[in-house]
Amino acid sequence: MSSDAVRLEIEDGVATITLNEPDSMNALSSAIVSGVADALEEAEADDDVRCLVLQGAGPAFCAGGDISGMGEGSERSQHDDVRRIVGLCEELPIRIFNFGVPTVAKVDGYCVGAGMGLALACDVVLASERSTFGLVFRNIGLSVDLTTSYLVPRLIGPQKAKEITLTGELVEGPRAEEMGLANHAYPDDEFEARADEFVETIAEGPTVALSYSMQNIDRGLDGGIRAAAERESDAQAIAKATADHLEGIEAFGEDRDPDFEGR
Repeated sequence: MSSDAVRLEIEDGVATITLNEPDSMNALSSAIVSGVADALEEAEADDDVRCLVLQGAGPAFCAGGDISGMGEGSERSQHDDVRRIVGLCEELPIRIFNFGVPTVAKVDGYCVGAGMGLALACDVVLASERSTFGLVFRNIGLSVDLTTSYLVPRLIGPQKAKEITLTGELVEGPRAEEMGLANHAYPDDEFEARADEFVETIAEGPTVALSYSMQNIDRGLDGGIRAAAERESDAQAIAKATADHLEGIEAFGEDRDPDFEGR
């Protein structure tokens, strides 16, 4: 699937979704929102996909909401429209967060406002040193959205999350890594190569086992230890029945690297 606003490419088990409106810094236009939704559906239906990558074309990952159309219409129509648009947008990070295989955000450039919701919904965030993160909603008099009120405190703690929300502070790549907003901040000239190497490592892994691991880590933050143990037991029973588990055991016995197939 490919459109003017969003591109989907599937190669070697990696589904790459690219936000492709660089002139608007990939702000969440209706075309991007619907395009990402369609791309997620197509990628999820492809049994060969073992890793999902989300990235932006041009100078930004995503500059947040589409501000150009804000403030038009009556107060009531604005209220209804905001609820509808935000409702549609909010589904995107939820679908990414719950996606069936490991997910990676490649952030090179601006990742602010609602854009942070898309990136942080991924299991891993890889950034360039020139990348910039920020909860800049306050600058246009808005409250945080796109699940950032859920995702950001989980990564950097509630106090720091409140601070960057209250100030609208922009956080560059190296500090984003230090704070926990990004897993890695690579030098700009090494970003693509090192990010692709990271993605390749994930895509070559035991997909079923890794997917359940990601789900259980996420759920473990919201529940008690006994529930976590029960989820782990269920997931392990499924993982032990996979071809990848058998391959891992055989490779260990033969003192070689395993050749996982994602099954």
